[in-house]
Amino acid sequence: MTAAIMFQGTASDAGKSIITAAACRVLAQDGYLVAPFKSQNMSLNSWITKDGKEIAVAQTVQAEAAQVEPIVEMSPILLKPNADNNSQVILKGKLYKNMNAADYFASKDKLLEIIEAALAVLKNNYEVLVLEGGGNPAEVNLRDKDLVNMKAAELADSPVILIADIDKGGVFASIIGTLDLLTEEERERVKGIIVNKFRGDPEKFLQGVKLIEELTSKKVLGVLPYLEELDLPAEDSLENNIFNNTNDQLDIVVIAYPQMSNFTDFDYFKAEKGVQLRYVRRADEIANPDLLILPGSKTTIKDLKYLYSSKMAEQIKELARKDKDIIGICGGYQMLGKEIRDPENFEISSRSINALNLLNIKTVLAAEKVTNQVTANSINNLPFEADAAYKNLSGFEIHQGRTIRDSNVKPVFRLQRKLETFDSVKSQPDGAINDKGNIWGTYIHDIFKNDEFRKALISHLFAKKGLTPPEANNKTALEIREENYNYLADMFRKYIDMESFYKIIFENKSW
Repeated sequence: MTAAIMFQGTASDAGKSIITAAACRVLAQDGYLVAPFKSQNMSLNSWITKDGKEIAVAQTVQAEAAQVEPIVEMSPILLKPNADNNSQVILKGKLYKNMNAADYFASKDKLLEIIEAALAVLKNNYEVLVLEGGGNPAEVNLRDKDLVNMKAAELADSPVILIADIDKGGVFASIIGTLDLLTEEERERVKGIIVNKFRGDPEKFLQGVKLIEELTSKKVLGVLPYLEELDLPAEDSLENNIFNNTNDQLDIVVIAYPQMSNFTDFDYFKAEKGVQLRYVRRADEIANPDLLILPGSKTTIKDLKYLYSSKMAEQIKELARKDKDIIGICGGYQMLGKEIRDPENFEISSRSINALNLLNIKTVLAAEKVTNQVTANSINNLPFEADAAYKNLSGFEIHQGRTIRDSNVKPVFRLQRKLETFDSVKSQPDGAINDKGNIWGTYIHDIFKNDEFRKALISHLFAKKGLTPPEANNKTALEIREENYNYLADMFRKYIDMESFYKIIFENKSW
């Protein structure tokens, strides 16, 4: 029989995703075949599985931590917000449709069937399931609509560990208030508590642990410190990355427009010596970067309007006139062109808009979404070519636009896309670059994960400034990611009562 454990939080951003990843790595290290699971995720950061299915980045990270291949059953429902009351709904890895909250909740029976089917697949193929909840399980006004907290725990027959974020304050009230608002049956399902993000020595909170246990009759499994050294892709939060300035030699700026998607594409720059990565939201924050990146966008036309209204578009064009390097990824690539048209009014914003006019391309948005893992080779049009750096690059596509290059515009890559229906491979050009070679775009997400490609770009930027690059970090992106997973597991083992943790999973006991 498949065992299960679920992590729920007293609030969003309590650390559920990271602690779920930690548990996945610990269990994998101990020899178990583990699968993460989140029944419903709301995030603009997504990833594409080998069979072309779109899932949340958080479950991809957790699968990597568990040392298993990410599959769509780990993230069967993904909501990508269009506005406060409307989201693009991804069911079983494929675009379903845009829905408002009322229509979505009215589909609960259909959604529950999808969740139960995904759990059945995972239970048949893995020894332990590690579930992640969403928000807080005690939202009493939404109890009858719940798909991701106690309802998911019930379907998986899983005990629950409650995570509380002490860094935000109010940890006692958040824990006790959450438990008091649960039903008796739900409260019984909670077998332990983890206090997360403690700044300083967790031993200093022993009195707090005693009080929580006395007031709740629940065991505190441990107090996890704030993990400053941890660097893993985030599900949503970007606040710690907005407009920081560490005065490194190389300044890379990413425009953080409101509907930015897949900002995790750029995490790989963080480990490079002499490089700072800044996410900016205002024109006065852009300054004079060495590289400006326009990332993906869930609503490209809406975010392009934001660039104009915020005066950031003017700043971007001024950087182009100064021959600064500018890269667009997916929606950002579309923004670099002449025009974006939405004839089907898919974005419900505008039928067409003039883009930044930095590349001679035009884009037409369409309802059909392209989702593929790809490999790509450079077509030798980039200004920082190297023989080995541009062969068999890996990444993925996730877009609803079709971009047409003017006849005199050179592409950047030739990508190979496996065709799901024919078990064959189609090769086609991708991206566009200007004549000077300083402005280019591509539909390939995660392109900077490719170590030689990323390092060649960085060396090019240093050379353009007349600087010698610092000694390169010889670790690959994969090695750095693995170090983070193992560090996370080490911290979990150090600060969590492992005997009680395993009893909860395999004996459903809290003491």
